[in-house]
Formats: sequence, C-alpha cells, structure tokens
Amino acid sequence: MLLDYMTWPEDLDRTDYALLGLHGRKANKYAFFPFVRQMSFLHTAWVLPSAPLYSPEAREVRWWFENNAQDAEEIRRSREAIGELIDVQLRQGIAAENIFLIGFSQGAVMCIDTAFRYPTRLGGVISLSGYIVHPQQLLEERHSANNNIPIFLAHGLRDRILSIEVGRENNRILNEMGYNVEYREYDTAHRISSEETRDIRAFLHRHMYGLHPDDPRKRDEHVVAF
Repeated sequence: MLLDYMTWPEDLDRTDYALLGLHGRKANKYAFFPFVRQMSFLHTAWVLPSAPLYSPEAREVRWWFENNAQDAEEIRRSREAIGELIDVQLRQGIAAENIFLIGFSQGAVMCIDTAFRYPTRLGGVISLSGYIVHPQQLLEERHSANNNIPIFLAHGLRDRILSIEVGRENNRILNEMGYNVEYREYDTAHRISSEETRDIRAFLHRHMYGLHPDDPRKRDEHVVAF
C-alpha cells in the first residue's frame, strides 16, 4: 500500500537527500508544511505522506494507529507503508544514508518504529514529542543495519499530551538499547518550538553534510545560510 504523499519542492533540478516528515494523530500530509518551510537545504526533497487510517466522515483527518489500542498489527501495516515510501526514494536514486525520518507525536512513534527495523542504514531519525511503542518487541525485531543511526530526540517541558517524563523515559529506553541519542528538552507544550527548529536544522546539517552550521566553507554546493 503506497501512502498518499506530496513532495516539496516539486521542481528540483536534482535530488540528493529525502526528508520524510510524518505528521501526528488527526492531521495529514499538509501538517508539516509550516515546519518544512523553515528548513534550508539545497538538492533536498521533503516527502510528506498522509497516514493510512481515517474516518469515512473526515478523510483528511488521518492517524497511523489507534492511540489507546496500540494494536501491533495496525502499527505494522503503517510501518510497512512508510518502508515502501522509503523504497520509492531508493528507486529514484537517493542513497539510503541520505534519507532521514522526521516525526511529531504519533509520527515520532512511527519514525523510531520504522527506522530501527529497516534493513539498510538510513541517514538519521528525528523524533519529536512522541514515545516508543512496544519497546520489547522493537528490541527483538530491530535490524543491526541501523544500530548506529543518529537520533535526535526532543520533548516539551510543558507538554500536557505526553508529559516530559515520557520524553525522559524514551531517552532511557534508547540508551539502554545501546543507541547514541541527542536528547533535548524545550520550554514548550506539545508543539515544535523555534529553538527546537534551530537545533533540528543543525542536527540535519551535521549528519547530511558533516559540517557544523557555522563552518565557513562555502564551496559545498549543498550548504545555504541559516
């Protein structure tokens, strides 16, 4: 099942990187667009899918799985659909290590759930204001290809949907699994703050190009000023 998705911008002369943005519960592929417009990377496509589950009364309101049930089969189907979208990028000639998964809330859940099982090394994971679903199952099913994947994990101190304790527990679980996590907390609610956006941009810059954002080398054709 190929997800309904949009790619932005549509008129790239060449695409070296793909950033998959996974929205939260009761949203759709357009939810990430305000965030996407703040990112500054050349030769980079944002791939923004809508989750597969929806109410017949409101097809534009999507979710990856039912929050309360956290049904493993439902999550598996969404995970496989995201994996198919990654495969599309590979067939279009983008290297696996140049593909990053970025998700908010329920989308953050799916980023980790998908990337850790994916059989080819990906570029990185950015998990924002989410949680880790079925951690023991994830530990058993994860693929060694992504044991060293870069991870940016962030949570809001004033989050009333998923408390800061959830974020700290995420960090603890991932560290116990042996992953190298860049964990940040922000003075915000269940949202992405401006400070958080700057740190995400810097994380991507380092792991896409291997350069600190303040690096003076301007000859790298991918780099644009923040």
